[in-house]
Amino acid sequence: MALRWPLWSDHLPLWVVLGATAASGLYEPIDLALMALPLAAAAAVEALAKDLSRYRRGLEVAALLFFLGDLFRAPGLVTVAVHTLFLLAGVRLVLPRSGSEQRQTLLIGFTLYLATALGPPEPAFLAWTLAYVGATTLVLLRLGWEPSAACRPGVPAPPPYTRVPLWVGSAVLLGAGFFVVLPRLGVGLQASLFRGTGRAATQAGLAASLNLGGDGPIEPNAEVAVRIAPPDGAGPDRDPTWAAGLERLRAVALERVEGLRWESSELTPPMVPAPGPALRQAEFLFTPSFHGILALPPRWVQLDPPDLALRPGLGASLRWRFSRTRGGPITVSWRPSPEGLPEPRLTPRRLQVLTHLDPTHAAAQRASLRFAPAILPTPALVRALEGGLAGFAYTLENPSGRAPNPLEDFLERSRAGHCEYFASAMALMLRARGVPARVVNGYRLGPWLPEGGYYRVSQNEAHAWVEYWHEGRWWTSDPTPGLAPGLPGSGPGLGFLVRWGDALRYRWDRHVVRFSDQDQVAGLAWLQERLQGWDGRRLLPSRGLLILLGLAGAAGLLWWSRDRWQRPTEGPGRIRALAPFLRRTRKIAAPQAGDTARTWLLRLAALRPERQTALLALAEAVEAEAYGPGSGEAARLAQAEAQAWRGWSPPAKPTSP
Repeated sequence: MALRWPLWSDHLPLWVVLGATAASGLYEPIDLALMALPLAAAAAVEALAKDLSRYRRGLEVAALLFFLGDLFRAPGLVTVAVHTLFLLAGVRLVLPRSGSEQRQTLLIGFTLYLATALGPPEPAFLAWTLAYVGATTLVLLRLGWEPSAACRPGVPAPPPYTRVPLWVGSAVLLGAGFFVVLPRLGVGLQASLFRGTGRAATQAGLAASLNLGGDGPIEPNAEVAVRIAPPDGAGPDRDPTWAAGLERLRAVALERVEGLRWESSELTPPMVPAPGPALRQAEFLFTPSFHGILALPPRWVQLDPPDLALRPGLGASLRWRFSRTRGGPITVSWRPSPEGLPEPRLTPRRLQVLTHLDPTHAAAQRASLRFAPAILPTPALVRALEGGLAGFAYTLENPSGRAPNPLEDFLERSRAGHCEYFASAMALMLRARGVPARVVNGYRLGPWLPEGGYYRVSQNEAHAWVEYWHEGRWWTSDPTPGLAPGLPGSGPGLGFLVRWGDALRYRWDRHVVRFSDQDQVAGLAWLQERLQGWDGRRLLPSRGLLILLGLAGAAGLLWWSRDRWQRPTEGPGRIRALAPFLRRTRKIAAPQAGDTARTWLLRLAALRPERQTALLALAEAVEAEAYGPGSGEAARLAQAEAQAWRGWSPPAKPTSP
């Protein structure tokens, strides 16, 4: 197997790229299986040592047919390209390959790596990048080493693979330096390139509309929607009431209902800042989404920076003006006041929309009279209807989803559903009693992660509630049982590793993905401030310690370079294995200009004939190591000779009478 390692090393970068592609989360399991199949087939062919060169034309035709079929299936342009590249890599690996074909395989792997880099930036991508760089370096080192090693006599020496970690580490340090120094650049690729990839739309998450008909069970979705980081010196660990006003993050109001579908209305006024001073502030880091809707505190006052590319959308929503592929940080200021949202007047047309009912909603009219048969003021009516729904069960299984009239089935048979059923029923029951009401989609505040110092709001916290109009204000009613927002905790349901992993992703996104020219300027200003007030003498307890450290450093440098400054410039001095023997015999018979190792050793043999056999063996070992793979025998023999010559000195010459 050792002899076949060069062949297997061609497979390694592609398997690393496959792992990075799977970790990106951009592709369905069937797509990943299509990518892995050519690599697995190539590995089987390599293990069996099969020669498929006579099937080259057939394999190329099969690859072309697969490409046409995949294009007809239309899973997305990028997905088709990635499928095809993996298939071509597999075809290249099952065929005999020389240096040029091996470089083609590396080029295919690099192209696939770039396609993976277009995905969402995650901290795990750095680990996969390091693995890919290491695997590619191994292959390039082998391709560069083999031609020169083949020219040497004897068994070719293996490439110096032990140097690969040093090279990769040096590249990482160099890349980190360029990352900090160079200006920020953005490619600006759109997420629409990945059309047809990712999971189906049956998971939990924020939606710009609501439809109770034809929905099955809702799957959990842990994808992060927004992270909310308090400023330094603030947060629930210092003030338990700091999160007041964040219990629900408002995204879009749905006022128009037709049957079982709620939609935004063009009559809804745009969202405007709340009046009054701002008493709370935090940084909101939004994850890009296909709808581009921002979820904000209901009584937000100010957004920074003020020149954000936002536009008002339907349903009193705020949306990004352009499609975004990176998370956007916004400093949000808000008021924690529990007062309703002011809107003193409703136009007759809008009032008609906000009280509209149709025959599909007859079950809501009956339930309204069943839960609150008496005529009550609006606040008391709201409490009575909420109390009637309090006996229902919250579930994501959606037992009423397949019924002919899911709302009627929810209110009169199953009495169980998710938040959209509770919000729809509550809004329609209020309308049945003449109270203008609408459904609002947004998020509940997620858990506090002390490991990262922020609130984590995922798509699992997507929520729907009701706003009803009373005395010139919109007031909130949340009839979903068991999900009323309370004081934020430390993340129930999130394990220790999950919390630390999410904190790592936040740090990665904050300090790497969103590292901008403003961060560069701020970092340089911080460094300049520290240098101006820095007193280096504080780091030196005494002058004696400084002298001691300097002497120790000089001694270490001399010891590390002893072979270089002790080694003579003659031929034997360039052979590292002879270094200990040279030091021992320098005063007896130092090498002369033009000496080779053999001539110098023969001169020593003339001084001590009894060591001639050992010195000739040392000369043979030195030449074998210089012109062949060697075995370390020269170093061992040189060390033995150094011991044998220890204390020996040439006999004194007789003096003439």
